[in-house]
Amino acid sequence: MNKVITVTGGKGGVGKTFVTVNLASVLARLERKRVLIVDIDVSNPCVSTLIKSDVERRKPIKVFRPKLLNEKCVLCGECVRHCPVHALLLIPTKKLIFIETLCEGCAICLYVCPVQAITEDERTVGWINVTSERNLTRVIYGELVPGNRQEGEVMERTLEFSKQYWDNYDYVIIDTPPGTGKGIMRAIEESDLILSVTEPTRLGLHDLKKLHSLVKKVGKYEIVVLNKYGIPYGDYGEIENFVNSEGLKVYKIPYNDLAIRSYFEGKSMLEYGMKYETLKGFREIANDILL
Repeated sequence: MNKVITVTGGKGGVGKTFVTVNLASVLARLERKRVLIVDIDVSNPCVSTLIKSDVERRKPIKVFRPKLLNEKCVLCGECVRHCPVHALLLIPTKKLIFIETLCEGCAICLYVCPVQAITEDERTVGWINVTSERNLTRVIYGELVPGNRQEGEVMERTLEFSKQYWDNYDYVIIDTPPGTGKGIMRAIEESDLILSVTEPTRLGLHDLKKLHSLVKKVGKYEIVVLNKYGIPYGDYGEIENFVNSEGLKVYKIPYNDLAIRSYFEGKSMLEYGMKYETLKGFREIANDILL
């Protein structure tokens, strides 16, 4: 039976993808476990740039798009009044205008139109990409079409699509965008373990507290990963006080030049050798997960 892990964090830029890639590398290359990474940071999917594999399957994500039948429209404005995101605009006695970039595909306009002047059409708002397996690791990532607002839809459909692969892997690691939105909540609910990634800054602590309150409500087992440990003027005392007060286990990932280099060169820490302190932190997390 596989184990599902969500790597998440309230704040952007704390190193969620860095943690995901390096943890997957240790599990696959050192422990010989098969790992599936599901990247649902659909506005900025970058796991695949660090784990270089060819895309072998690409599936469009389509949602409802209203098609206006101008010859039937009586310009009553019912669709405009009911559109929750104001994607329809009425110029009185002249024209009904559809603003596609605002549309979230709810289809309310289709049902409220009294003269059936709106019919069902569809548009592609994103893609699901499946890479080939390399070094016992496969990546499935969602990709939002730029300019669209269906981030949550693309996240959830990517996650749901990936489930058909889960049984083939020892570990499923879900990499999320920052925040505590609906798509992230779905990932947390699907998981056995939450790795809450933060950094030793005041804002990092603030967002860690928000994320922890969410994880606590769902009742999932949570481990804190304190990334960039060692940066000057970090708020170490406050973070340690918080994790201790909440009874959370914390792993510290040191900040150094090699960690920066590995990210920009698109490599895992393991590719530079076994002796580095940053890699040691990921091996400790992997050992905990393997228990």
